[in-house]
Amino acid sequence: MTASRHTPSPRTTSVTNDAAIAADGRVTNGAGSTSGTGNAPWLLIDAGNSRIKWALAPAVRPAEWRAASPSFLASGAVDHAEWRTLATQIRAGWAALATGTGGDAHFAPNTAPLAIGQGGQDDGFICPAPTGVWLTNVAGESAEQAVRMTLQTLWGMASADWLQVLRASESRAGVRNGYHTPTQLGSDRWASLIGAHAAWPGEHLLIVTLGTATTVEALRADGDYLGGLIAPGPALMLQSLAQGTAQLPTLDATMSSGGQAFARSTSDAILRGCAAAQAGLVERSHAQLEAQLGAPVRCVLSGGARQALAQTLTLPFTEHDQLVPAGLYEVALRATESDATTAGPTRSAETDSSASAPRDAGHAPGGA
Repeated sequence: MTASRHTPSPRTTSVTNDAAIAADGRVTNGAGSTSGTGNAPWLLIDAGNSRIKWALAPAVRPAEWRAASPSFLASGAVDHAEWRTLATQIRAGWAALATGTGGDAHFAPNTAPLAIGQGGQDDGFICPAPTGVWLTNVAGESAEQAVRMTLQTLWGMASADWLQVLRASESRAGVRNGYHTPTQLGSDRWASLIGAHAAWPGEHLLIVTLGTATTVEALRADGDYLGGLIAPGPALMLQSLAQGTAQLPTLDATMSSGGQAFARSTSDAILRGCAAAQAGLVERSHAQLEAQLGAPVRCVLSGGARQALAQTLTLPFTEHDQLVPAGLYEVALRATESDATTAGPTRSAETDSSASAPRDAGHAPGGA
């Protein structure tokens, strides 16, 4: 099997050039014509261990949409410590789309925060109410509250009713959870599984996400999640060596290891050793899954620290850095379809067995 390499833009915030949102909230193409039902987009938020990431996605799935290479209307990220700038960033992306000035515009992650309750309306632009808001959160109650306050900043108190928090369940969007206790699976991992299955339906997948932790997921072509592994991420490996030894230096996980040969300096030895440990985990898991299934398996690399592995891994792989929002988008669209069949409002909780927990239930304990 030959896996393609998809390398998303590394920039913190991006806006596509072929779509925009009119001032009244309608999704338009570059020529200004409207598409879909005229609804404002979905707001998708992923609160990870290090950052809060967001994306705006069309209210109606575009005909050319491909989960393997999603093109969101706008996206960005902020560190948890800078969560007060999240509303500023979302609004800037939305305003650029509304005015048709998106293109190559990018928004610094640490711009001045908006005042709670004001929504930054001094220049006359008001973000239209989104079709809905979906959140994955593995960072705890404080992260969810930061998201809720961001929504209140942009849209007022009514926005509290819009937020739907994705939690792992027995099945959703064609994926069946193989955990003995399905709710223990982290919501970000659950969303990644859904996004990957939508991106490569009918393929066996090994999904590797490298961030604060490195996670490895085994997903069968029919949507059965066979289980996964969790290990320290590249940065945590380096930190553990520096903190647990007297003479080894603290190194940056983004530094190049310089190759795969045996190193001739301490710094290179640390970098190559940690990279080899990560690669060994993935390559062993890939071989094990192919032997178990008796068929080729696509290896998918995702996460902000994936470059630490991309230089060392010897097996073919596909890069994808938007699996979580791609999964959230799939969930949001299917929730809309489910609501339409039951005549419920777009932002109501789903009524099937995979529905999210009630929006006022707080952040449920989840796995990594």
